[in-house]
Amino acid sequence: MKELTNRISQALVKEEARVEQFTNRARFILLIILTSIALLNARSLTVEANMMNLGVLVIGYAYGFIVFMLMRRSGYKPAMKYITSCLDIILVFLLLFLYTRIEIPVVALKNYVFLVVFPLIALTAFRYDRRLTLIAGGLAILLYLSLFFYLYLSNAIILTRGGYAEELFSGEVTFIGQLTKILILSGYVLLLSFLARYSRNLFAKLIMDELKLRDQKELMDWELKIASQVQNQFLPVSFPVISGLEIYGAVQQGRFVGGDYFDFIKLSDDILLIVTADVSGNGVPAALIMAEVRASTQLLASMKVSLEEFVQRLNLLVYQSTDKKNFVTLFAAEINTSARRLTYVNAGHPPPLLFSDNEILPLEKGTIPLGLYPVLPNLVKHSEDFIPGSCFVSYTDGLTEQTNLQGEQYGEERLREYACSSAGLNAQSFTRQLLDEVKTFGQGKDLEDDISIAVVKYLKQS
Repeated sequence: MKELTNRISQALVKEEARVEQFTNRARFILLIILTSIALLNARSLTVEANMMNLGVLVIGYAYGFIVFMLMRRSGYKPAMKYITSCLDIILVFLLLFLYTRIEIPVVALKNYVFLVVFPLIALTAFRYDRRLTLIAGGLAILLYLSLFFYLYLSNAIILTRGGYAEELFSGEVTFIGQLTKILILSGYVLLLSFLARYSRNLFAKLIMDELKLRDQKELMDWELKIASQVQNQFLPVSFPVISGLEIYGAVQQGRFVGGDYFDFIKLSDDILLIVTADVSGNGVPAALIMAEVRASTQLLASMKVSLEEFVQRLNLLVYQSTDKKNFVTLFAAEINTSARRLTYVNAGHPPPLLFSDNEILPLEKGTIPLGLYPVLPNLVKHSEDFIPGSCFVSYTDGLTEQTNLQGEQYGEERLREYACSSAGLNAQSFTRQLLDEVKTFGQGKDLEDDISIAVVKYLKQS
């Protein structure tokens, strides 16, 4: 909590520095306006009055320039806002006091220059500091009362019992008129002090919300980093060796780390188990489910169970260990080089491609994803020929769903065209160049999801 308070205070100080620069610019604008008014009225005023106007304006320009230079050289200091705000008020009343020396004293209590006090006090509200507004406003009230009592006690004015109309439209100074002016100024100061406090609370809330969002983003980044580490830890770092087969797989991590998983497991000298899976969602939860699927895959593979039983047991495991909001698409296949057959079960996974004799066959027959029901419906394995020269390509949906800047997806059709044109490449080159093509298709966009590719080629006998 203390750290949060300090960060909010630092943000407020930075905002105050920005507002002080804005206020100084506003001060110069106000001085220019007052200079224009003074010039317009110069002919109707005495030489002494013009000199006084000019003197106060010069002082205003001078100290505004000094504030500008101090902020450029030394930066903003919190005390600066009190000094500048009070000096603004003092200059106004200095001019009003000087008017009492050269004109009818009552003019000082009715001169339009007094109205300048209101925008000067208003500028304090932009500093988000209620105390500053009360100090500047209180100083204005005090100086006005001091000017009033100075003129009254020195017999320079006569206080009458007339109404506010006499105060406005005659040369009289009335008790009701002066009290009304003080009450209006006091109410204005109190209103601005409330707005200053409200603005400060609102600003602090915005800063707090921004810091919370930043912390949430940092936590999300940390989770994605952990998920990435989990994912990398459980992916195969080397591939089994089976005579006649060329094996390769890779994962390209996207902007959102998901639960992609692939594995190659050697069941015998001539049988290879291939598993490709994708957990719904992303982040740490998906990575943890993926780790559980991977551990169960390794265990079940060592038990020499049938392909249907292998998939059903994985399904029951996912069903029992998740909240039913998560599911896993899975493709499991066995390649038997002696029988030259590929036997598979597709559980809701994007259909892998089997390229053989210049034809591409999608391996889409199967059942629903894992984890939705305790028993998978229509769980039957299917077989296809896998002869020398054949190429098997399994992938996750991050590949086909990657979009370009126009929102167009890479799609299965482009994948088939690539498989046909690149069938002569070895498994590693096939995989790497496919990943490069998808990146190029994205036109510089980050990958929106992980992409997993598993490739097995049955080499032709020479």
